[in-house]
Amino acid sequence: MSNEIKIDLPSIVGKGYGSFWTTKKRYRVVKGGRSSKKSRTCGLWYPYNMMKYPLANTLVIRNTYNTHKDSTFAVLKWGIHRENVDHLWHIKESPLEMSYIPTGQKILFRGLDDPLKLTSITVDVGFLCWVWIEEAFEIVEESDFDMIDEAIRGELPDGLWKQLTLSFNP
Repeated sequence: MSNEIKIDLPSIVGKGYGSFWTTKKRYRVVKGGRSSKKSRTCGLWYPYNMMKYPLANTLVIRNTYNTHKDSTFAVLKWGIHRENVDHLWHIKESPLEMSYIPTGQKILFRGLDDPLKLTSITVDVGFLCWVWIEEAFEIVEESDFDMIDEAIRGELPDGLWKQLTLSFNP
């Protein structure tokens, strides 16, 4: 990233998200009520880290695809705007997709209502590293979770990691 972006997380989303922001564990679970800022934190984290790691791509999943536009898609657009990097991102609404212009990395959106679109996701640049499952409580079948978990498989180069983030209201 040529111009370092600084984010003062506590001033934007409040305290309590430091470990969320820095962990590289395989599974990251964040729960909270409507005003807990969990989605806003994700909305900042994914664009920021994709710009920081030029081979990383993100898959965002909800139970129903058409619920993304007013939720995850909107909050990621907010994060890009909040980081003042709108000019570096191409945001497409049909199908929902965000591309980091300098590298071609993508944020892809899918729903469990079309599971075949989850089984063979590939990206043009880099690797599918990160998955954000919004409203994760809607996933009721373990086999659906396993299918998502397997979407980010294979070896990664040094410096990248695979991570699934599950966010939901308690």
